[in-house]
Amino acid sequence: MGQEFSRRGFLGSAGMATVGVSGASLGLADVTAAAEVAAVPEGQSVLPDDSRYQTLSQGFNQRWGSRPAYIRLVGNETDAVAELRAALDSGLRPTIRGGGHCYEGFVDNDKGVILDLSTMRGVHAARDKFGRPSYCVEGGATNWDIYTTLFRKHGVTLPAGSCYSVGAGGHICGGGYGVLSRRHGLTVDHLVQVDVVTVRGGTVEVARAHRDDGEGSPEKDLFWAHTGGGGGNFGVVLRYHFARNIPRPPPRVWLSSVAWPWEDLVNRPEDFRTLLDNFGAFLMEHSGKEEQVYQGLFSILMLTHRSNGNVVLFSQWDEDDPAPLEEFLAAMERGIRTRSVVQTHVAGGLFLPYPDKRRQMPWFQATMTLNSSGDNQRGKYKSAYHRRPFTTAQIGAFWAGLTRDVPGGDLGRTLVQIDSYGCKVNDRLPADTAVPQRDSIMKLQYQTYWTDPAHDAAHLGYLRGLYRDVYRETGGIPEIGADTDGAYVNYPDVDLGLAGQADPAYQRLYYKENYARLQRTKKIWDEGEVFHHAQSITLPKP
Repeated sequence: MGQEFSRRGFLGSAGMATVGVSGASLGLADVTAAAEVAAVPEGQSVLPDDSRYQTLSQGFNQRWGSRPAYIRLVGNETDAVAELRAALDSGLRPTIRGGGHCYEGFVDNDKGVILDLSTMRGVHAARDKFGRPSYCVEGGATNWDIYTTLFRKHGVTLPAGSCYSVGAGGHICGGGYGVLSRRHGLTVDHLVQVDVVTVRGGTVEVARAHRDDGEGSPEKDLFWAHTGGGGGNFGVVLRYHFARNIPRPPPRVWLSSVAWPWEDLVNRPEDFRTLLDNFGAFLMEHSGKEEQVYQGLFSILMLTHRSNGNVVLFSQWDEDDPAPLEEFLAAMERGIRTRSVVQTHVAGGLFLPYPDKRRQMPWFQATMTLNSSGDNQRGKYKSAYHRRPFTTAQIGAFWAGLTRDVPGGDLGRTLVQIDSYGCKVNDRLPADTAVPQRDSIMKLQYQTYWTDPAHDAAHLGYLRGLYRDVYRETGGIPEIGADTDGAYVNYPDVDLGLAGQADPAYQRLYYKENYARLQRTKKIWDEGEVFHHAQSITLPKP
């Protein structure tokens, strides 16, 4: 391991990494940061004989686990710098964990060091490096930390994900989106600064990269890379700063849950096709950046496997007048003979404990209601952006895949989750942030869950087959084109290729034309590839 690190140039010229803080000017926040760097490291190392080791060696997805040399519960900035330097001096590979929800094993680290940020979960009013007011979110905070603190103390929120336990550290730098995004854009659209521990030229340093850094500066590129470049690529994200004008949530929202029983749909396949046609057509009409009426609608069509019981349509509407929501629901049921029912629980974790098709609730209570990450179990995921309604062939592939059984696998917790997208998300240009998908109308997440390792092959094979069949017209993947627009980096899928392979699909599907700039940024800030995993940003070819 030590030889590998030295060969890659991970250490400084003297074999020892040095520590510093990048940036020439010192504003109010920089003075605070300098004091932080001078502070005593606060953290704990969890070794293999510690009773916490087994738990902290594994994330949310029970498919993944590793045997690191130790896990460092990073306590502050000084500790992060010192521990990263110590790892490199010892020839140990570092990986970084925020909430532990990575869908692939990118944090797994046999014989290396996991830098766990879960104790750095502060959310507070602050100032950025230029002295401007901001809201600061530490890299170990969860979505629930963010929502509860920002709402209760400041009456504001971020348009981020609904799963309560997802960590900010990875969620935000992958782009971040949620039920308020059609009205307010992606999470990174509100980001102004990121504080990152990097290894630049062999020097361990804290870089404070801001949206308003000079064009063409290394700091400007580093900031931009954290607006969708994915986690684990450039350094240890300590803090995110957001503008003080982040959204105020609506006082109340309507929640709706409507379902169609599979026992009826299997006898009426035309209803299944009509439902998908209705959903796609509505979003095609009401997801452009100029959309006015339906910015406040977020809807999820959950195409569960037939063994789950029901196909479900969940919606949130953020205005008092429910008439537009009712018009949307009527549009969804148009031409469908299968009678809809109320659904309260869906594979994947969503739970609405109400016997109504729609109910108005205060926004915060509604957010609590939706805040579920599901059970800790084994899972596999895939994703796709769609620019247009589903083709006839795609709908046929959904039907064929969701109505067939697989020997050795219980598919009752298998689904394709189709999220509404667009509106304010589509207001940005593809190069404005590292997230390039800015004209989609739907975002899909393919999911399957199980508990028995003996069923791994059945579930993995099933989901791969379904995905391949849906996108058969474009080579088995959601290729960049008129109908589809790649995949989401925060739903990583190693079936899309691996770093080191010749032209792996993930590079273009996640990042499109933005990948070249991400590579240039990688060369500046991590030329030694200290931070790497199976689908890393790789260095540009000579």
